[in-house]
Amino acid sequence: TPESDDDASDTSSEMSDWNDVHYLEEEMDKRMIDEANAMFIHDTIPLDLVDSIFQRSTALSRRSLKDFVYQLCRVSRMEISGYGGHVGSDANDIDLTNDHYMKHHTLASSSNQHGALFGCAGIGSTQPAIYSLEKLVEVTHFNMESRPRLIFADIWGTISTHLTSTALHEEAAVAMYAVDSLRQLSLQFLNREELGVFEFQRRFLKSLETIMGRSTHVSVKELLLSSVEQLISIYGFGDGSGNSNGHQGTLRSGWRSILIVIGTAGLDKNDSIALQGFKLLTGQIEQCLSVANEAGEDGDVSVKQPGSLLSEYFVDLVNTLLLYISGPRQDLSTKSIDSLVQMSDVLAEGKVKLSSTRRKSATSPVALPGSAVETSDVSNDKLELWWPMLLGLSQTMGDRRPEVRVKGLGTLMSIINKHFFPSTSCHAKLCANGDSGESNSSPQHGDLQTLQLIFRGILVPALEFEEMDGNSTSGFAPELLPSKLVHFITVAPIPEADASGANDGGKGEQDWIDTTFEYLMDGCISICLRSLVAFNSDSLVEEVLAMLNSCLLSDSGHLAVKGLRRLQQFVSQDLELKDISDDTWATVSHMLFRVLSIRGLPPLSVLEKEGATEEQQKYMEQEYDETMNEFIREQRFFSNRRYIGCNAAMVIGSLLTNKLIEETMGVHWYIFLTSGLGKGIKDWERAAEILDSKTARPDTKPSPPHYLENVLYARRWMTKFLLSLLTQRDLSTLESAPCQRVLKEETESLLRAFLAKGSADEHCSAIEMRNISGMVIDILECFNSLGDDKLSAMKWLSPLLSACIQTNNGTIRTSVQILLTRMLKGANQTSSMANGNVPSEEAS
Repeated sequence: TPESDDDASDTSSEMSDWNDVHYLEEEMDKRMIDEANAMFIHDTIPLDLVDSIFQRSTALSRRSLKDFVYQLCRVSRMEISGYGGHVGSDANDIDLTNDHYMKHHTLASSSNQHGALFGCAGIGSTQPAIYSLEKLVEVTHFNMESRPRLIFADIWGTISTHLTSTALHEEAAVAMYAVDSLRQLSLQFLNREELGVFEFQRRFLKSLETIMGRSTHVSVKELLLSSVEQLISIYGFGDGSGNSNGHQGTLRSGWRSILIVIGTAGLDKNDSIALQGFKLLTGQIEQCLSVANEAGEDGDVSVKQPGSLLSEYFVDLVNTLLLYISGPRQDLSTKSIDSLVQMSDVLAEGKVKLSSTRRKSATSPVALPGSAVETSDVSNDKLELWWPMLLGLSQTMGDRRPEVRVKGLGTLMSIINKHFFPSTSCHAKLCANGDSGESNSSPQHGDLQTLQLIFRGILVPALEFEEMDGNSTSGFAPELLPSKLVHFITVAPIPEADASGANDGGKGEQDWIDTTFEYLMDGCISICLRSLVAFNSDSLVEEVLAMLNSCLLSDSGHLAVKGLRRLQQFVSQDLELKDISDDTWATVSHMLFRVLSIRGLPPLSVLEKEGATEEQQKYMEQEYDETMNEFIREQRFFSNRRYIGCNAAMVIGSLLTNKLIEETMGVHWYIFLTSGLGKGIKDWERAAEILDSKTARPDTKPSPPHYLENVLYARRWMTKFLLSLLTQRDLSTLESAPCQRVLKEETESLLRAFLAKGSADEHCSAIEMRNISGMVIDILECFNSLGDDKLSAMKWLSPLLSACIQTNNGTIRTSVQILLTRMLKGANQTSSMANGNVPSEEAS
């Protein structure tokens, strides 16, 4: 009843209140016990004796010191979290004021020790104590000088973990104290020289990287960057002026952590942090460039001073710039790209000392998957320095900002053209010597093998960014349609809407394919054409074709169509026909042959296995159905790959109808491409049959072309190819087996399609029937125009024509009758001549 429910609710509320009161009483009891214990210890043990415990920690054994530091970190963690004797205390909800922070911020203030130790023990206090944290810093200070570095490194892992977690505290004051403690300890630690390859500095400063990346307080990050600036000013390489403070140059492996901290600032959401970090970075770069420009005539920076950031940590400096390039601020991104150009010039001039840099170069944070390449011993050294820069610039092509993409791509192409081709004098010398086996085979003097590696590891992977664009696998794109494609199933684009962008499916002008692809391909082809002259080799032609092949095989219909059209331009316009070898034609032909096929097209029917049981046959049928469903799902998802078929037919047609290209290519590849288009037509008809049986025909909404529309478009090109074979080839070519096979197969395919469309069972639009009938008429007229010698070579034609004798199309029926009469007459004459008889007039 309602009354009983209210009573139960009141009882539950009273129990909850009683539990809260009981919990608070227990909390008060625990705090009072802690306070009493603390007061007893304070009254019993003098404070000086407590301090001596920490001061004499230097006398502890290695194991004892490790345990002592571990427990001291635990106590400090309890104090900072407001731990009052149990985990999960309400004292975790603290409100630390700036006044309290200032009272406890001094590292060694004895007047504040009592307050720090006991000021937070009172009941109801919410201020975290940092007494143990202060003592931890003191213990670290005492043992840093007295312990061997390997032993100190053993305890530093525990200390740095605690300081890092404290620096990430929710209260900015506590976090700032931890950062300041790290600053003081770093200043002391860096006074000592680095020991060889141990990289103690990197391990010591590693916590700064974590704090910069994970802290949520702007004030903490500002303090951290200020601390880094102080470390650089005291222990950095300096400007080479000779005004040394006695410690400059002692910062070695720690540079990597410092540069990562500065680079991480470029990714920060706060503008002031990013600008502060960028100011630090540009200051170091300007100093490095100044030192490089003042280097000795031999180009070695070490002539000016023993070490510099540019020579020792060139790759790390590049990686830091790349972080700013990928950051959210466009002005800093463009300035960073300009700085990379300056550094590339210094590197090309040989002013970067290689021996120290090779010792242990860092991995680029923007490395592309699968971009590792093998390099020759000759150019590997220099390429280690060039590769992160080139790879980082290639990553800018995946940036969401078109301006950054274009600037990054332009800079990349400029660097390659400027520093990876031989100079004019060097090129003349190489041509005179006939080889390139001199010492000047580092990248800036030109190296064909290096350019090949750049294509494979830098330029080709950049195409993956188009597939990540999100608009490249489906949707209507009227700009991808050939100009003469006939629409009889899908809706034809409206020219006015096409021009205004109404039919672009929401695709904006900022897409990667519109802003970057053409620039990328123009740059790659420009490098390729230049290499033909510089190295007298077509090796980069194959690299460009491999790049275009990646486009053709992409899931993106947009990218595949763009690749097809660029392939046509590359072969017919960019390259001179004399530079295209038969191997190149073979590559181009196989690329086009492959792109005509449809991925995952199921077979015509379930495969029947001899001797298979009923269960096995059922399993095969289920597997076939799953393959069919998977094919339909893929066709729906990658719908704009249907643009590929008609564009591939257009490209093949433009090549095979160009007289100069046809002569250069040769009849072999002409027939190969013609047969490939015929195979594509069969695959498209099969795909159309599957999709029409499982899905509804497209409605009035614009969509990619239907497969049957691609078939009709391709048949029009096929008819032209057949007519060319019949009329422009000599008898010997026409009688060859490959030519006879393609003529028979494609003529039969056209005639069967005509008969099928004309039958009562086949649904066919008037537009489709009119186009097919016109093609049949054209091919029959061509056969009729052939001489008797060529016509006699096509004995397979009579059975095909016999099937068309009953067609309702009068023009076709008349052409078939005339052609059959001619072939019958020719066959009789041939038979009579073979028997040695003159044919009679009746037989004629």
